[in-house]
Amino acid sequence: MKNLSLAVSLLIASSSIASAGMTSDLNSAIANMCEKLKTCAFQQVGINAASKQTPKATAINNSVNQACALIKADFTSAATTNTQKRKAIACASSVTKKTCSELSQPNAPSPPACKGFQSFKRSK
Repeated sequence: MKNLSLAVSLLIASSSIASAGMTSDLNSAIANMCEKLKTCAFQQVGINAASKQTPKATAINNSVNQACALIKADFTSAATTNTQKRKAIACASSVTKKTCSELSQPNAPSPPACKGFQSFKRSK
């Protein structure tokens, strides 16, 4: 009986560790995506890395940071299971892999990986 309860305790602990790792991976994927969006926003208005202290750069930086905070809140509230977190990570990663010109197209379709993420989000 002791072995069974030890096994259950270890299973619960390993599940918690896996979930914490998945959350960390999701946060990292979102951070990478936000950096990509920030880079593209600066590129679109012609601001290079050396001039990011200008008022225009600060305004863009603040806007992207606000948008990313909303994205992170949206992703993390929707992705409550490891399966959903994997889909959210795939979505964020697929956005990060796009070029800035692809991301700036006004009617560009969502990446295929995000469609899977969006489908479980709607069912919540």
